[in-house]
Amino acid sequence: MSKQSLGTRVQSELQQAVDSGLLPESIHKKAEDILTHLQKPVRLALMGMPESGKSSLMNLLVANDVIPKGVSLPTLQLLYGETEQATCTLPDGSKKVFGTVDPAAIAALSPVFVELRMPLAALKKISILEVVAPEDSNAIHRASQWAAKRTDVALWCTRGYSQEEQRIWSAMPYTIKDHAFCLVTHADFLKSGGMFEAAVGAITTAASDDFKHVLAISAPQAISARRADGTVDKETMRESGGSALISAVLKEVERGRQAAVDSGDVLLHQHADVIANIKAQAAATVSDVDVGEAEPEAIAEASPEPEQPTEAAVEDVIVEALEPDLPEEPPVEEPVPAPAAKPAARDAISRLRELAARKNMSRDAAAAPAPKPAEPEPEPVVAAEPEPVPEPTEESTSVDAEVLPLQPETREAYEHVIETIEECGADLVVAMEEHGDKAPAEVIALTVAHIRWLCDYLNENGDDTDPFMKRARDTAYDAADMAQLMELEKRDSAALEAVTLLLQIKRELQADLAA
Repeated sequence: MSKQSLGTRVQSELQQAVDSGLLPESIHKKAEDILTHLQKPVRLALMGMPESGKSSLMNLLVANDVIPKGVSLPTLQLLYGETEQATCTLPDGSKKVFGTVDPAAIAALSPVFVELRMPLAALKKISILEVVAPEDSNAIHRASQWAAKRTDVALWCTRGYSQEEQRIWSAMPYTIKDHAFCLVTHADFLKSGGMFEAAVGAITTAASDDFKHVLAISAPQAISARRADGTVDKETMRESGGSALISAVLKEVERGRQAAVDSGDVLLHQHADVIANIKAQAAATVSDVDVGEAEPEAIAEASPEPEQPTEAAVEDVIVEALEPDLPEEPPVEEPVPAPAAKPAARDAISRLRELAARKNMSRDAAAAPAPKPAEPEPEPVVAAEPEPVPEPTEESTSVDAEVLPLQPETREAYEHVIETIEECGADLVVAMEEHGDKAPAEVIALTVAHIRWLCDYLNENGDDTDPFMKRARDTAYDAADMAQLMELEKRDSAALEAVTLLLQIKRELQADLAA
């Protein structure tokens, strides 16, 4: 199942479940939150000290000169709108609305907060919060803490990542640190002064533990790469660090959406019986329609989707999470079985056995002597990234792990881990068959054991200098901590969540392999 089809299904079923009002009260809010996350653009926040280049970066990210050079505005929120609109909050709490975005007119009002809506394509994927505060550590700390509660991805802009900045950032919530980038701005000045490598190296040493990545960027140079006719000078964009930044942000946006999809999928499986009732009601409603008066096309559109299975939720998630991405086999024409001959629900255990048998047959065929070399197995199908990752440049390789290729040792370790994750489904099948009511606890225990093995393996293999490997190890250790907490909670539904951890690790590694 592709990311797109899985995401579409999860969003559709969550919407149906929320609208029905049949979800338990404790779950309804969680479902709404996940649905909101899937429906709304990802929230980016630009933070940092005054004059650190935040406005220029905002202009770069949305490909528009939203705030011209020389215009100073307070903290502002940039959102998508079919038409331009600016809402200014004034010091006395009153608001003034403009039917267009005129930065100079807005600045003349001396507002304390501004919300801008513009019909820019980028704003359908992201919204941007630019945090502006006086040059005072306490004020910047308060503003950053306020923004952390209103953002999904943080970009900390810096010219040198001073001790003062380090103290401010160290107090930020860990939830935002896991989705944050440190942007070394004004890279063009560092290069012209011959200080680029030394400055970026020192900042990377100081900041790498608290950010996903440290990236160097010259926003003016990146903005200049966009030509008047709408095309882009790709070489200039790469040299400026703009390509690396945009690719990293898009990947983080996609990862955040995929995490929400996974959470929604787990929630739907946990409450499969409720979802089945909702679909049954929808089917009953459609059956009441007088189809004799409807056009054939309208009937087809109104027909409900086939009812999803309500049994073996754990097995279904394990199949979806762990089965390898095998190429589709050509369809085989078979007689249509009688309605009672076979249940509509997929037999998850049989599917896992079938996958294991196919893998064993592939290995046996590869090991047997053959008159000619066997054709290589197809690569796993990995969902495409939002846009191609740019080639590394001499300036970006020291700070941007996203544009570096995987080192051979890292690639080999990744491939072995992915194969092992796929194969561990057989162990989980045995646990489900042999342990009855205790199967969920056994699934959690086995999943924890697999993740611990994964941590040890990645710690002992791969290239220690490869930034990808460092990130994979961090992901594995975080997953191990979460799985252990699930094991302690003794909830049956935790089995689904534990398996989802393996799914997320597998997807991250596959995304890196495909980059």
